[in-house]
Amino acid sequence: MRPPLVLSIAGSESDGAAGVQADLKTFTALGSYGASAVTMVVSASPQGVRGVHPLPPEVVRSQIDAVSEELLLDATKIGSLGSAAVVAEVVAALRAHRERFGTVVLDPVMISADGTALISAEGAAAIEHDLLPLVDVLVLTMRESAQLLRRAVATSIEEMREHALALVAKGPRSVLITGGALPGDEVVDVLVHPGGTDLLRAQRIEGRALRGAGTTLSAALTAQLARIAEFDRAGELQEIGESGTDDDMPTIVASAREFVASATENAQDWRLSRTAGGHGPVNHLITLGKD
Repeated sequence: MRPPLVLSIAGSESDGAAGVQADLKTFTALGSYGASAVTMVVSASPQGVRGVHPLPPEVVRSQIDAVSEELLLDATKIGSLGSAAVVAEVVAALRAHRERFGTVVLDPVMISADGTALISAEGAAAIEHDLLPLVDVLVLTMRESAQLLRRAVATSIEEMREHALALVAKGPRSVLITGGALPGDEVVDVLVHPGGTDLLRAQRIEGRALRGAGTTLSAALTAQLARIAEFDRAGELQEIGESGTDDDMPTIVASAREFVASATENAQDWRLSRTAGGHGPVNHLITLGKD
């Protein structure tokens, strides 16, 4: 038996709400086996980020090589990288053996929920110029898309679409920009993919249990892509285009968004922190059938 297998290349966040911890929980909840390569250690709590501690680039590369040389990866999710030197190691690993990593999803996580910068300006430039051409799917916030494009943050759905098209031109086959920062009761995400442009709408969920929602969205998307690869191996799907998933992207993203919405709704009554306020995690345990 070969389960869907996903690698997360991302930071370790101590409160378990985001980063590698959230990725691995999401992979498990959606029926995929998760492996990891840690890029940095983030001292985090529901009250915010206390410290960011990058790992040496050679340590990050050693983890990536150990996993990619031995494990049969169906998909890879890349999250926070922290520095231009780490970006360079990830790029070198992908260029050396791109076929080992399966479908690659990049969620650059350049800014934390409390506004803390998680990567240097040089690192952001390296992502734009060197990493974007190597990934299949890019998932990011409005602020992150503006940072990568060196433009003002989008203020409308049309500007989000323009940003997504500009990012597709830099290499990814599909780009999803989340629109939670726009005002209104409805949240609209913009997805540009080989089949066109889709606007994905949902009612805004109010509450504090939002930390890690973006990480969980991209992890859920990656897990679904890994499961599609498993179906392809079993001969249960006909190949569509080069990746076998092009025309399915709106459905895959909608499924990932549904998981995040449910995980958010089911975390509203959680109490994990000693201190009132702050940003609590989403509930990755919802598929276990327990409160």
